[in-house]
Amino acid sequence: MQSEAINELAKALVGAQAEFSAVPKGSNNPFFKSKYAALPDVVQHAGPVLSKHGLAISQFIGNDELITYLIHESGQYIAHTMTLHLPKQDPQGQGSAVTYARRYAYMSALGLVADDDDDGNRGSQSKSAPAKSAPKVTTSPYDNMRAMLEKKFDKPEERKKFVEETIGRSISNLRELTEAEILGVMVTLG
Repeated sequence: MQSEAINELAKALVGAQAEFSAVPKGSNNPFFKSKYAALPDVVQHAGPVLSKHGLAISQFIGNDELITYLIHESGQYIAHTMTLHLPKQDPQGQGSAVTYARRYAYMSALGLVADDDDDGNRGSQSKSAPAKSAPKVTTSPYDNMRAMLEKKFDKPEERKKFVEETIGRSISNLRELTEAEILGVMVTLG
């Protein structure tokens, strides 16, 4: 959804994007022993550039959706709706889903990236390089998330307990998780 015209907004966004640099990863994820750009880092990084170009981001929650508006001082806007995937049906689950969605929607609306972003590939690759003649194995992002989750917990029983508490049901292994459940678990972790 967008305003009838977006010419002023587009011009301002082009100017802002020319000034944006990668968002520094200033927060730590203790579960994956990695750094990430938290929402406050993203807002602080982008805010001065947005203001300079007459742009603003505004986000609203309703009906299990996050609506993100990119607004220009002229009144022109672009809006996008993102479905919230709750890892569990309680305030903590809702808070995790909202924070995660807000960060990604904010960055997406502005075309921002976090520094040294390899889309999780480094964390999902084996320590040794595969032989050149080895066939390429394609895995889904959900397979990569399951592998990261397996590596995160030293003890399988701790991992099982955490996952079961997050999704609200018993499992015998991670392969039983639906895509929505694995996303919910990952959102809860970080």
